[in-house]
Amino acid sequence: MKIYPFNGKTPTIGRNNMIADTVVLIGDVTIGDDCSIWPGVVIRSDTTPIVIGNNVHIEENSILHTSTHIEDNVMIGHGCCIEAFVGHDCMIGNTASLMPMSRIGAGSAVAAGSTVTDFTEIPENSFVTGSPGKVHSTIDPGNPKHAMRMARTYIDGERGIAALAKSYIRQGLWAVNCDEEIPA
Repeated sequence: MKIYPFNGKTPTIGRNNMIADTVVLIGDVTIGDDCSIWPGVVIRSDTTPIVIGNNVHIEENSILHTSTHIEDNVMIGHGCCIEAFVGHDCMIGNTASLMPMSRIGAGSAVAAGSTVTDFTEIPENSFVTGSPGKVHSTIDPGNPKHAMRMARTYIDGERGIAALAKSYIRQGLWAVNCDEEIPA
């Protein structure tokens, strides 16, 4: 992992995180606890702070920039571009783009390849598809047919990404804690 200060701000990292060695963190970035950040991710704060909550999982080659705030228990798929507010318990599908100042309500899912345009506000528990992204339907957390639209399906359980990240840590790959020296 490469950490770069910018304009006097240095990224801060919580505990029990799995952060790949090819991740780049720049500037005023705060990462919570129990997160996984996979190879090729760039989190660049050169204009406004970026805040990432606890139990957030960001897959390969995603980019976070400009006024990004991600609450707890969020799953971000491969190759996403995030410049938005993402509420807790959201799932952002592979290659989705969340443009500046957009807001994704808690418990929502953005389908793979969708683009949520600037200043768009998505209500809680919404399933968003398309480009530009529009609310397709409401997610009912109690409906088993909606399980694939919920972040917990991808995060929790013995085969979820949180368990996978812990497996990487147990095997000595990419573990980072705020009080540990970061390997060269």
